[in-house]
This record gives sequence, structure tokens and C-alpha cells, in this order.
Amino acid sequence: MSKKEILDWFTVNSESLSVDKVLFVLCISLLVGVVIFITYRLAYTGVSYNSRFNAGNVVIVLITSVIMLMISSNMAISLGMVGALSIVRFRTAIKDPSDTVYIFWAIVEGLCVGAQIYKLAVISTIFIAIVLLVSSYYSNTQKKYLIIIRGGKEIELGQIKAAVEPYYPKMRVRASNYAGERCEIICEVSARQEMNEEAISALKDCGHVNGVNWLLEMGERIG
Repeated sequence: MSKKEILDWFTVNSESLSVDKVLFVLCISLLVGVVIFITYRLAYTGVSYNSRFNAGNVVIVLITSVIMLMISSNMAISLGMVGALSIVRFRTAIKDPSDTVYIFWAIVEGLCVGAQIYKLAVISTIFIAIVLLVSSYYSNTQKKYLIIIRGGKEIELGQIKAAVEPYYPKMRVRASNYAGERCEIICEVSARQEMNEEAISALKDCGHVNGVNWLLEMGERIG
């Protein structure tokens, strides 16, 4: 194969895609990906932060923009890509539902940048980042806790409420389980501060209470 044939093969279907143009699109995609990366890092409220997943969002933006550039350069390639991508199946389970938001966000911004709609990509990225950061701040200021009270079956629910409500007026009993001589009561409270030791002491002073566990409620609410 001659040098001319190699150059012709390299440039086929790429007349409209100059090196400067491709690099510019990739740089914009990288900047958008960095904004998504920082937003996820600041807004994350889960138990275990996954840096690899966050870095993967940046790569998703880059890959999606490249796909859009390839599709926009040739109609035949676009039809082939539709068929190729339709057979791809992702089996990885996403534990946190909010991670799906960031994956979809990265894909959409990659489509915008790849389609060279830079104004839409920049404005939507900044706006969505602000919304996610504000919503994360609000969720952090009002936390939900679960209080698990264990003891004998003689525990009185009214006494438990009387001990907790002075510290947490919005208390709600989520479950009450009795098994033989044992009893377990699960209460839900909302608060902005951390664990209140006075409330735990008041619960321990209740009759027939053997143990109190204080847990930060994570995930979706049930009921």
C-alpha cells in the first residue's frame, strides 16, 4: 500500500473533521466532564464514594462526543452505529439510583458537545450542576435517623414516645416487633443536628429497655 493510499484511507469520510475541530470538541467535552466530576464529588451523600465511577463519567462524555462526531460525518456510518450500539448490553448493577442521573447527564452532554451545540452544552451543564448541588445541600441539612429500641415485651410505646418527643417532635414509629419475651421498636426522627445523647439517655431510663441503636437512614423511604 502506497503512502498516498494510506493517506486517502485515513481521510475518507473525514473531510469535514479537521484535527483542530476534533481536538476542540474533545477539549470542550473534557471541561464538561470535569464539571460533572466536581459536582458528583461535592454532591455525593452516600456511604462509600467511588472515584472510579466518577472518573468514568468524564470518559463517557468524551466517548459520546466522539460517537456523535462520527455519526455526523457520514450517513452510512450513522446507520451502522445504530445497529452496532443496539447489540450492546450493560449488566453492571447500579446500587445508588442517583448514579443513574450522572450517567445519563454525561451521555446527554456528550451528545450536545459532539453535535457542536456548545451553548446548550455549557448552559445546561452549569444549570444542572447548580440544581444538584443545591438539592444535595438541602438533603444534608435535614437528616433522617432510625432509633432501634430493644428490650422486654413489657416496653410501653407511650413511654417511648414521651421520652423522644421532647427532643424530636416529629417522631414516627416505623415498626414494632414482638417475639416471645423480646420486643423491638423502630422509630424515625428528623433532625439537622447529629445524634442527641440526652435522647438516648432518656430512652435507656425507660423501663425494660435493654439497648438503643441510633442509625442514619440511607436510601429510599418505605412507607
